[in-house]
Amino acid sequence: MASVRRLFALALVAGLFTFLPSCHRTPPTALGPFYIMLTYNNGNCQQNGSTGVIDIPSDQNIIYQGASALSQFSIPFSTCPFASGNCPVNSPNGSPMNVGQPTSGSKGNTYNYSGLMIDNQQCTMGGPMGVRVKPGP
Repeated sequence: MASVRRLFALALVAGLFTFLPSCHRTPPTALGPFYIMLTYNNGNCQQNGSTGVIDIPSDQNIIYQGASALSQFSIPFSTCPFASGNCPVNSPNGSPMNVGQPTSGSKGNTYNYSGLMIDNQQCTMGGPMGVRVKPGP
């Protein structure tokens, strides 16, 4: 009787070693989008709470959006960092704009805005505003 139990236990352990490797989880390959929230306050504009250059990931879609659904915006760039070529980034009706991922050659570079308008009001920029593409994967 003991040998039958040992044989059963051995078969059970062998089955687990066969089954367990197929149970591992593969990490997701696609990350969600990266949002840039634009706000306007009496001429002082911010993006994600900053009045300067912000870091963006090189491997995620970038979505610009206003603080509310009706916040129109226009963002001209000196040089466009996005593979889609969606520059300037315009949203005349206030909807979020998915500009896609930065180009592979943009990693590690900074791209300044050559102006910024929110709700048809020109932003006063105390310093350079723009995006810096993080040198990710």
